[in-house]
Amino acid sequence: MNRTVRWSILILAIAGVCWAYPPVRFHSLKKTQQTQTAAVFNAKDFVGLFWKDTLLPATANAADAAKVVDAIHADPKKVRDQFGRTVGVSSSYFIFIHGSARVVSVASDSIGLSVKSTGNDADIVVPIDFVFGNAVRDGTGLLDSSKYPNAQEFNDISAALNDVVEKQVLPEFQRVAKVGGRVQFSGCAEIADESTDLKPIKLTPISVKAE
Repeated sequence: MNRTVRWSILILAIAGVCWAYPPVRFHSLKKTQQTQTAAVFNAKDFVGLFWKDTLLPATANAADAAKVVDAIHADPKKVRDQFGRTVGVSSSYFIFIHGSARVVSVASDSIGLSVKSTGNDADIVVPIDFVFGNAVRDGTGLLDSSKYPNAQEFNDISAALNDVVEKQVLPEFQRVAKVGGRVQFSGCAEIADESTDLKPIKLTPISVKAE
């Protein structure tokens, strides 16, 4: 009898432990997949909101393009200190500008702008081409890489920003740019290093509208 009681108590104890701490847990596959999907970062959706709610309003605070051009003519080596933004220890730097300019040239591969009232030399050139690099992502200072522990997410943001430039901004630039006309614009440029010839500024545009 005692032996039977002891075995019964042992079995009940084991059953109690297994009930409280089951060695195998079963989860709904559908629920698991939904949780994983929700956790996936969508760069396109992020950029859609960032562009409208944060980036476009910030263009009003960008450096005045005419002042940057004047600084380039006065002393190109001081442009980095006055208007540049450096990311990490890179030898390159970025400038974020906005302003009003006169359209001095329109070609299939570029649009030339002058911030001066006379002359036909372009102070700023907007290439009409495939957009690569990180000028828009890194040039404004609005995005901090430390907030994106996954480096791929940060790279995806850059690609999504460039995609907006290619599909929306550049076509609009081509539509409104007429030689002799004026446009209001904003954008970023990456300068390779201090020895780079800054004339003209090669701009990745963020916004444009005809005056």
